[in-house]
Amino acid sequence: MHPPLEAHKQEGCDEVIQALNDCHNAGTFNKFIGACNSAKTAVDKCLKEEFLAMRAQNKGASLEKRKRMEQIWKEIDEPPAFSNETYPIYLYLCVYQSLPTTQQQVQEQPTIPTKEEQEQQQQFNTACLTENVERNVDNHHRTNHRKFWDQLSDKSIKIYTQVWKQFIDQEKRKPTIPDWHILEGIVFVAGNDDTLKRTMGTIRLLQNEFNCVLPIEIWHMEQEADAAALFLPEIKSFKNVSLRDLSDIGLAKPLSRSRGRTKQFQTKAAAIINSSFRHVLYLDSDNIPTRDPSFLFQTKQYKTYGAIFWPDFWKTASENKVFRILQIECEDEWEQESGQIVVDKKRHWLPLQLAWFMQFYHELYFNLLNGDKDTFQYGWKALKVPFYRIKTFVGMGGMMVEGKFCGHSMLQYMDDEEDRPLFVHANLMKQMPKSVFITKGVVVVEERPWHLIKRYKDDQSNHYLSPVFYMTNQSSPMGCMNFATRSTEESSSFVESFDEVLNGFQDLYFQSGGIGGYS
Repeated sequence: MHPPLEAHKQEGCDEVIQALNDCHNAGTFNKFIGACNSAKTAVDKCLKEEFLAMRAQNKGASLEKRKRMEQIWKEIDEPPAFSNETYPIYLYLCVYQSLPTTQQQVQEQPTIPTKEEQEQQQQFNTACLTENVERNVDNHHRTNHRKFWDQLSDKSIKIYTQVWKQFIDQEKRKPTIPDWHILEGIVFVAGNDDTLKRTMGTIRLLQNEFNCVLPIEIWHMEQEADAAALFLPEIKSFKNVSLRDLSDIGLAKPLSRSRGRTKQFQTKAAAIINSSFRHVLYLDSDNIPTRDPSFLFQTKQYKTYGAIFWPDFWKTASENKVFRILQIECEDEWEQESGQIVVDKKRHWLPLQLAWFMQFYHELYFNLLNGDKDTFQYGWKALKVPFYRIKTFVGMGGMMVEGKFCGHSMLQYMDDEEDRPLFVHANLMKQMPKSVFITKGVVVVEERPWHLIKRYKDDQSNHYLSPVFYMTNQSSPMGCMNFATRSTEESSSFVESFDEVLNGFQDLYFQSGGIGGYS
């Protein structure tokens, strides 16, 4: 299918498009009896030629950008004599390369911390040496990275601290921050077939059902340019939606190399920083608003703080060396879930740069943190910049599987609208087969992945919150979330009907071309 013809933006096919429209308008039944087939064939041919021309043009531009970026990276990878401006970054790379690899760490015994190192670690983690923190640590992440944390010497930690501070000093000395010509907008990161299809469905929902008029930018990596170009005709059919390349020369923080990571966690801060908007709502490609989110920029929380972050299921382990490196206290608080971020870039330019720095040097920081998510709140904390943290705890959207609740979507709320989720982040749902969600009705067979909502009672004051991750016992196991219960007391969690709480949302999402499980 081609995009809506009345929204076509390319002059090259205007004549054949007009001819097809004239044929349709000449008689109500022309399109049904084949009278317009020749005109439609001409339109399809023109659109295909246009697409091939755009792909060739994009490929040529991509190759040219690649040549320029390779020269830039060559200068970074093979540095000249150090200057005061470039020394910290090269020092950072050299020190990291001297650390054991993850494979080497498995074979080595972790170093025993000295008394001084133990005292310095305790200086930052005393507040979170509690049962509440330990109960909610993501032990999968801790188990996989604990040896890396243990082998970080006091000397290395001091150098890493010095490097990020020197980076921020350099950013402070830059003459001006960019001037944004668009006030508010939504930013997505999507570059492969799956993430772009999910993003298309969410944009249709936002524009066609929720009447959201915010401009939208979809950012992709350079190596994803060809895959992203396939969606250009549909993107051009939307209102004020553009496709952007993170490797473009002239951006505040261009990003070309993925350095071997399969998931592009390191792109979020770059996309936010490089976007055309001052006030940004960032959304993951699998994160679906349940209504027009434009109001977020007018909330009291946003006007006061200029940044709103949402909670995750986990807490950071007290022995994690990230606290010493960033010189922030470990607190009894939830990690950040960065599937949605609202930020005023003008007010928070420097902490955004520090989040970008940690994501860019993910070889270190993602061994400490679980992906990109806490690079934001910890970047803010390291620079002592306040932000608003949503107090309403994250809920779970899901269904019963094997007689047990299987939460596959994170539900995020606003503190003054605790009864209705604002975002449905299908972070685990996308990893499940579509067949699990198929409901066979009398008339139609449809995909309905959301049956139930599970939440904690009084979650803003409840001190026993214990989310758990588990795998089902099927032949193809699926990852699910649930809430633990106490054997000595009545369960502090409760279940409600998804469709009663979000009446009609599920239907609108799939009618808009939304994607549930994989085929």
